[in-house]
Amino acid sequence: MDPLKLIFVLLPALFLVLGLTLVGLSLAKSLRRSRAMTGWPQTAAVVTGNLHGKDGTGSNGRDRFAASYEFEDAGGKRWLGQSDIYSQDQAIIGQPIGVRYNPDNPAESTLPVFFVSRGRLATGLVLMLFGAGGITMFGTLLR
Repeated sequence: MDPLKLIFVLLPALFLVLGLTLVGLSLAKSLRRSRAMTGWPQTAAVVTGNLHGKDGTGSNGRDRFAASYEFEDAGGKRWLGQSDIYSQDQAIIGQPIGVRYNPDNPAESTLPVFFVSRGRLATGLVLMLFGAGGITMFGTLLR
């Protein structure tokens, strides 16, 4: 077997494995978050502002925003919350959004999104596509 041909198959295989790893890590983080919020009631909140920054793993030096909001728990007490999910867009102040909160500690609240690491998930999917495509394309070289 020609080592050069083998490289053309192994390199896309590495992309595929790396992509599968990134997708798996993203899904695992999202599932852990989902399990941690099991039993948390969802309620309506109103956006009161946006936290602005360029930090974080998904920022890449670009502006990122996390919504600040106000909501009422089941007992009617008002609480302030800060999203732990950053996005590229600012939330509109006064806009109603849904939040989940811990009934034992309503100061602990979050937006009810499933995918936490969307950038990691997207990168993993692209790597998987390149890897699978490369294996399919160059796999015929090994015959």
